[in-house]
Amino acid sequence: MTPPSAQIDDEAASWVIRQDSDALSPSEAQQLSAWLHADTAHAEAYARACKAWGAMGAPAVTRALARQPTAPPASAASPSAPSPPSRAARPPLRRRYQAMALAACVVLGVSLQGQSVLIWWQASARTPVGEIRTITLADGSRVQLDSDSAIAVDDTPGQRRIRLLKGEAAFTVAPDPSRPFTVAAAQGTTTALGTRFIVRRDGSRTDILVTEHRVHVVARHQGGPSEEVVREGEAATYGPEGLSPPHQVDVESAAAWTRDRLVFVDRPLGEVIAELSRYHRGYIRLVGTGLRDLRVSGSFVATDPVAAIDTLGHSMNLRVTKLTNALILIRK
Repeated sequence: MTPPSAQIDDEAASWVIRQDSDALSPSEAQQLSAWLHADTAHAEAYARACKAWGAMGAPAVTRALARQPTAPPASAASPSAPSPPSRAARPPLRRRYQAMALAACVVLGVSLQGQSVLIWWQASARTPVGEIRTITLADGSRVQLDSDSAIAVDDTPGQRRIRLLKGEAAFTVAPDPSRPFTVAAAQGTTTALGTRFIVRRDGSRTDILVTEHRVHVVARHQGGPSEEVVREGEAATYGPEGLSPPHQVDVESAAAWTRDRLVFVDRPLGEVIAELSRYHRGYIRLVGTGLRDLRVSGSFVATDPVAAIDTLGHSMNLRVTKLTNALILIRK
């Protein structure tokens, strides 16, 4: 699911682009004002978007972005957010989108650089964005790593322990009663009581899906430790708020990525794009209001997100604008 901060940034960018493209109607201007005053985070995101959008109009700034390894910090915003820079001061549409893609890459690189270096340094195995790979451990167990994922293997004589550092992995466990097989992710552990299960780490949230037999999940959180046995065909989630009770899920859809597919059944478009973005090296953005809530059902090749976006655009009558595949904008 898209983090709230990312959704706010999306909404702010959408408002700035709409203001730049056409003058807002009185009702739209009222909607923007209400949105800005609803939460200080909205006004701050809007100010950042305006600042970035305005900077794209200056060739010197665009060249500086290409040279600099870091981006200047965004200034704090007040509920009385600035107006977008005048259209006359900006470069043609294609160049603005190119600068937008560059700015996005710079910001993402700065924010993730420290974390990524630490993860890759700790990892025993990892996958880049867009790759799904299976590795075999020394004991014969198999680990299928999803796109942009990493694990660290900490085997000891008395235990087989895997740390999921990032992303998602499916584990097929070789029997060895003398050495339990445990996957640690964030503030919890999942120990195999059978053969096959999947663990996904998404920020502070960890999802467990059991595809064969059972697992024992222990989570440490604000209320103290809790535990559950999750059975075949069930899933559970833990995070700072605690461990959810196991619940039935559509295993075929949830585990489709292990077969190089992504399956969505009546899911919001915003969630679908967020999932496709995990397999895409570029930048995908929904532009405009109401797009996130459109419902999507379909099956796509996981390692070809661009083809999936083309299919969505055609089937849902959406406009897909590409500057190569580095920047893809989707709008009605």
